[in-house]
Amino acid sequence: MKKIIRKSIATSIAVFLSVTLSLAQLSGITNMLSGGTDDAELMLTEYIRPLTNSIGANLNGGWYNTAKVHKLGGFDITFTTSVAFTPAEHKTYNLDDLALSSGIRYDNTIPPKTFAGAKGAEPTIRYVIDVPTMGEQEIVSYDHPGGSGMNMMINPMINASIGLVFGTEIGGRYMPTIKFGNKKANSVGLWGICVKHDIKQWIPGVKNVPVLNMSLMYGFTKLDLHSNITPLTPDLMGVDPSNVLTSTTDWDNQSLDMIFKSHTGNFLISADLPIVCFYGGAGFSITKANLNLNGNFPIPTMVTTPADPNFGEVVVTDASMVTDPFDIEIKNQDGGTTAPRLNAGIRFKFAIITLHFDYTWANYSVATVGLGISFR
Repeated sequence: MKKIIRKSIATSIAVFLSVTLSLAQLSGITNMLSGGTDDAELMLTEYIRPLTNSIGANLNGGWYNTAKVHKLGGFDITFTTSVAFTPAEHKTYNLDDLALSSGIRYDNTIPPKTFAGAKGAEPTIRYVIDVPTMGEQEIVSYDHPGGSGMNMMINPMINASIGLVFGTEIGGRYMPTIKFGNKKANSVGLWGICVKHDIKQWIPGVKNVPVLNMSLMYGFTKLDLHSNITPLTPDLMGVDPSNVLTSTTDWDNQSLDMIFKSHTGNFLISADLPIVCFYGGAGFSITKANLNLNGNFPIPTMVTTPADPNFGEVVVTDASMVTDPFDIEIKNQDGGTTAPRLNAGIRFKFAIITLHFDYTWANYSVATVGLGISFR
């Protein structure tokens, strides 16, 4: 039974991530490199931000369904599914707000979609250069990656916790690295740890109040994702094969790595009745996602030296090619005085079986449902 549950959870997460990656249109994302790494980093950060923030918000959910702390040796195992919602303002972005290069051209009447945006028309991105005796010439053009139509993100999770001494319990979540997709070229692994401490016991006049429970908790989750992507090749950018002037012609080593690190800390309060528990929390949620694009990528350029036999031609050279183009860091913080993380939920307990529902209000709000067993 234990192996079946673990395999089911791992498969659910793998399928979720596989679908996510396919919808992200990664080949379109790599097209952003056509105009160079600086512009690509700026645009890709805005395009993929809703994806990273949604996953990060989900990773910070599902840690608790009561403020009550397990007694020594008490434990629970809970399977949760969280759904993060992308705010409307993160479904599109404005290219004019970015410090893009002077050689870029686009129609600013068509706002580009982010990953979470609706499917539809996207602006064409063009790169031009002034060439002696020829004037302004186009080097390359591509359509901005489209929205996936997914304005919410689903994350399954399994947690376990056990009671220790002094009103403290420790919890964890873990998934060994599994491979999935075509030729199992993609992989995902996850682990996390949580600590919860009973603070009611330290408050005179409150510690003997029945039903009421109060505690503090902190949780950390790390998720590692690796995916091979459809190679960006010179011919996909319209470069004539005879103009690929590089010593490297192998573009198959391109891959994407994403590392998520999520922290949350909350003050919890609950009213634990025999069958039903009402609980809530207030605190912070911080997520950091690192996106690494690895491999060799051809960047087209135009020969502007009149004496060069390739004058006026779009070429790819060793000097224009890039390897491991960037490591993007995307942060999302829900907390502080202006946007605290607020959570409220209800749990039903039948003998040792628990069923709970809760909702978290934050920059990326999250709805969670969970089913588990809890003892002591």
